Amino acid sequence: MRVRLFLDTADRSTAESLLATGLFYGLTTNPTILQRASKGIADLEEIYRWAIDAGAREVFFQAWGEDAPTLIERGQWLRDLGREVVVKFVATRAGSTACAALAARGAPTLLTAIYDPGQAIVAAAAGATYIAPYLGRLNDAGRQGIAEVVAMHEVLVATGSTTKVLLASIRSVPDMVALARHGVDCFTMGPAVAEQFFTDPTTAEAARTFEDAIRETSA
Repeated sequence: MRVRLFLDTADRSTAESLLATGLFYGLTTNPTILQRASKGIADLEEIYRWAIDAGAREVFFQAWGEDAPTLIERGQWLRDLGREVVVKFVATRAGSTACAALAARGAPTLLTAIYDPGQAIVAAAAGATYIAPYLGRLNDAGRQGIAEVVAMHEVLVATGSTTKVLLASIRSVPDMVALARHGVDCFTMGPAVAEQFFTDPTTAEAARTFEDAIRETSA
């Protein structure tokens, strides 16, 4: 599987602009992201439709509830929105139980808010498609975020698990580079971080130089 980049947003205009590049595999959301975009549960079907129309191949929605049966029921409802939906669960006991139940039904799933390599083992046992460690928040907590995420990735690879790290809470492109060098190949980021891929000043200067040259030779 090649590198997969995702957009962490529910803002339609911003997402559509970046999805149009063909570089981003899909869209990830959670209740906080929905709230920031002034969206809620009633808007999920609409978000799914415009994201798919814009080229998203996976759209992540997070189940909500405090017990496993509720999470399973709501997770199945989310999955029924469309075949490109990946159902997210927080890596609590109830969330991990619900993740295992939906994964057993063949649904793609993600365990989110991962902060410890041991949680990667639980996710693998649950059959999760992805785990989402929060790099920025790991660092904020005074932990060695990159080292922790590398350990999660190594656990999954060493055990032969098909579960993949989908890095979240990304604050810079260099953080992605550091983890890509260790084999992490799935990243979800806010639009501001996504734009960092296209703002290298030296590249911009080279582009201007090439355009100036072609205009001069075409005169």
